[in-house]
Amino acid sequence: MTKSLPTSGILHQINWHGTSPYGVPFAVVSIIDAANNLHRALVCSRRFGDLSRLSEFEGLRVNLVATPNGLQLRSIVEQIPPEQQLEEDGHLEAMHEHGDAPVDAANQIHVLGTSLDAVDPTAETIPLNKLQEVAATVAKLARDLRLPTCMWIHLP
Repeated sequence: MTKSLPTSGILHQINWHGTSPYGVPFAVVSIIDAANNLHRALVCSRRFGDLSRLSEFEGLRVNLVATPNGLQLRSIVEQIPPEQQLEEDGHLEAMHEHGDAPVDAANQIHVLGTSLDAVDPTAETIPLNKLQEVAATVAKLARDLRLPTCMWIHLP
């Protein structure tokens, strides 16, 4: 049975750079797939484009193509831009820092120590929509990377 190759993964690290006998620059990288398996992939400048931009994708999700010679990274235009991936990751953090999101009074979780039965209007409140955003982001990433995931929320 042939093992199927992933179509996306996390660019773990750039292993080395070289030049083919035909004068084409390339790099060899390590990719971690959704099942947490390590793969080697070729990044050919003819397919990918500017290899100096490759380091921008380290630690981020990249799109791959299976060729007869193994995995290769798709072109830069077929990748999710690093800025967008970092923006998605930082979106929740920015929302938390600014605290500008409108809060619906009916959509609040009241933190009252060990009891959630009594509602104290002076108690610290956490908007439920922020917790939903965090859970939705984790679920989306887990789905995209096909990772088994478990979440818990600790309310101090």
